Amino acid sequence: MSASKPLQNNLKTTALLDNILNSSTEYAVIATDTKDMIVFWNKGAEIIYGYTENEMVGKQTPQILHVNSSPTNDILLHSENNYSSRVTDYEMKAIRKDGTILPVSVTVTPRFGVNQDLCGYLIIVRDITNLKVEEKYRDILIEVAHLVNSPISINEMCNGIINAISTILEIPVVFICLLDKRNNNFYVEHQTGLNSDYKRHYCSYTYDDKFVYGNVFDCFLTYSQYTINYGKLAGHAICEFMQDETLSESDSSIIHIPLLADIALIGILHIVIPSSRKNLLLTETQVLSIIANEISAGIQRKRLEEEIKQYAYDLERLVQERTDQLRVKDAQLVQSGKLATLGEMATGIAHEINQPLGGISLIVQGLQRAKNLGKLNDEILDEKLKSVIEQIDRINKIITHLRTFARQSKEAHQEISVSVPLLDVFKLIGQQLKNKNITIETYISEEISPVFADHNKLEQVFLNILSNARDALDDFEKVIRRLKERGTPPEWVKSWQKKIIISTYEKDKYVYVEIEDTGGGIPKEYINKIFEPFYTTKEVGKGTGLGLSISYGIIKEFGGTISVDSEEMLGSRFTIKLPVHSSTYNPINDIYDY
Repeated sequence: MSASKPLQNNLKTTALLDNILNSSTEYAVIATDTKDMIVFWNKGAEIIYGYTENEMVGKQTPQILHVNSSPTNDILLHSENNYSSRVTDYEMKAIRKDGTILPVSVTVTPRFGVNQDLCGYLIIVRDITNLKVEEKYRDILIEVAHLVNSPISINEMCNGIINAISTILEIPVVFICLLDKRNNNFYVEHQTGLNSDYKRHYCSYTYDDKFVYGNVFDCFLTYSQYTINYGKLAGHAICEFMQDETLSESDSSIIHIPLLADIALIGILHIVIPSSRKNLLLTETQVLSIIANEISAGIQRKRLEEEIKQYAYDLERLVQERTDQLRVKDAQLVQSGKLATLGEMATGIAHEINQPLGGISLIVQGLQRAKNLGKLNDEILDEKLKSVIEQIDRINKIITHLRTFARQSKEAHQEISVSVPLLDVFKLIGQQLKNKNITIETYISEEISPVFADHNKLEQVFLNILSNARDALDDFEKVIRRLKERGTPPEWVKSWQKKIIISTYEKDKYVYVEIEDTGGGIPKEYINKIFEPFYTTKEVGKGTGLGLSISYGIIKEFGGTISVDSEEMLGSRFTIKLPVHSSTYNPINDIYDY
């Protein structure tokens, strides 16, 4: 009896293995004997190749099932000696019963009997269509990011992007319609796959579907709802302008992706694709949205760059023109304000770039005054124009950082140095601190260990604390001014400075960040409340009381603590404590240690 138990167990194991192999639908599992006869053909093989078990089992292995990328087209399932002792992997194309072709991964391994004699081969096949598509999407995203961040024109960027989409995804027609707000129409500005008459095509921007003309209703749904839409290509107005006229008669679809800058529509990306591939593309709407967002951001930034460059060019031309007129006629002075208006260049742009734009405005006004005083010369002009270019470069850096900082993304906890997000904060408010005459002292150690956290969230914490310190210093400066006006102020008032001191160091497997200011401090009765939601000591309209509460939660999420030491009339010091990250240490375990 005892001898039969191993046999029963083996039979159960064999039955279980057979059930697993038969029920597998993701993998084709095929077994052959030493004469290349198929002895096993599971459900997965039926799905991938289209042949049933009855059609294949007991028959010679056909060599027409695959097309190999190697010099030989052999299916590589034959009993040759060089395949008798190793596992071999191939990337091939499977030819299905209906003639369609699928990219597949094929693994061939020998099968051995009880006596370790070769009894055939086991072939495991997987459909890698989705993997190939994902690879193409990655290639597109990399190419789009490269083009968007390259120092090229809008036309070069957009044409490069649509050519990349067309080439990598093997799509016959891709084009971008941009919205002309002056004429309230969409025009094809960038394309591949359209004939030379495509410039004649346009469609009107309307708010009511009753006024949609020219078989572009799917486009209307896209720009009115800000959503990705699709429809049959046949009958669409763009068919008149196809290079391949047979496309309009084929079973193809056209997909429309909105191009949005913030919440404003700037155009639509159109993709023409065979309907059989439509669902595969639409399942990756996130990728399409990322591509559209990158195009929109690139267009918006490059338009701003071109506008500012044009303003700089106009400034140089106008100054030269006025200078020439003064030399020839010794006539009237140029009316004040004409050059000053060049400072008002970017109304509606995010608040964070107002400082460099203001800098450009001041430079222009200085040139005006220099001209009025007769002191304008080539040296001054070159110096001021160089300053304008520097401000333009600064705007580009601020815009790039603002986009990264403001996108909400999925959780991105990783090993980082706290000094990186800490210093990145100054890309956003560094100029503000400088304009307010606040001195920044930094004692940032380069030897501290990394922590496990999210860059954007840490930057948000540091930005909140530094912003509060800035406001505290502004408020306390008014107190200092009043003390000085009363007569003989104390010595500490005379020597007081608007200062923020930032320090980082490591101690007992923790990284510390200290941010200290010389403001008026926090009253003792408020110390225990400052991390409570909606609690604020600021005036109405100047704070929500959520900043420190959110910062507290963020630091707690990373297994750390945030505390404050403060004394009235002497200032405040915020201390952030984060656990050192290591492969054997999980900071989440320490969340409840305080």
